[in-house]
Amino acid sequence: MPQLPQIYPYKPGPIEYIAMPGETVGVWVNKVYEFFRILYIEGLPRSNPLLINLGAPGAGAQTAVTQLTLLEMPDLEFGQFRAEVLDDVEVILYQGRADQRHKLHTRVATYSRFLRREDPDGHTGEFYVYEDNYAFMQATNNTDYALTQARVAFHGFRYVLETLTQYNWRAQKLPDAWTRVPGTAHL
Repeated sequence: MPQLPQIYPYKPGPIEYIAMPGETVGVWVNKVYEFFRILYIEGLPRSNPLLINLGAPGAGAQTAVTQLTLLEMPDLEFGQFRAEVLDDVEVILYQGRADQRHKLHTRVATYSRFLRREDPDGHTGEFYVYEDNYAFMQATNNTDYALTQARVAFHGFRYVLETLTQYNWRAQKLPDAWTRVPGTAHL
């Protein structure tokens, strides 16, 4: 009998791998799970974060919705990310409308510099990007003065995968043990 997948990937504390090389993961692709073996994991450290500037919002204004192309993953890869807002803005993370998993409509998480007080490790805003299914962000300046930038830093892990064709979600041919990746794909 197959075991239930690990369904609590958003763990409090410092970011951790959700699975190890050689283990099986399921990614929700076009409304079914597709199964993969992890071949390799690469760290994207907080000490050298991926950084994006969403723009310079005026007082009480918003930036344009920006596609996070710097987090784009090649085919057969997914990324596990945490975000940290570096400037005095509130930032909203959006992911696609095609699937309503792990979000309300398109809004996934909201970040600010003050979130660090309640969530010092950023686990409540952890998100996943599978292949080229982009994430988007928009910053809002809730202050009464203009800002020159709205920066967000990202860190996490990059997972390289191998397709496991012997498993099929619709036919209920499932691996004995697998980890659910809370990322969605719409190919």
